[in-house]
Amino acid sequence: MSIGSDFKEATFIVGKLVRILKRKAEIEVEDEDTGEPSLMKVRLAEDVNIDINSIGEDVKAVIVDGRVARITRLMGNVGRDHQRTDV
Repeated sequence: MSIGSDFKEATFIVGKLVRILKRKAEIEVEDEDTGEPSLMKVRLAEDVNIDINSIGEDVKAVIVDGRVARITRLMGNVGRDHQRTDV
């Protein structure tokens, strides 16, 4: 059994989906060096479907061959209220 040439390496990005443009997406991620938020612009693969309700939510993006193959909303963020209230 041999490894075929169709094997692809994947990279994962976790961040907040900020915007979806024509064949592109913007994800806010934490900069590894400074810890500050930075905006990462990524290209989308041909057949990627993105739930429009994921905008503003924490997501995980799978990048294959330099393009986003999948964006999924992280389940821990569903229904979370982003406003802080003091009681």
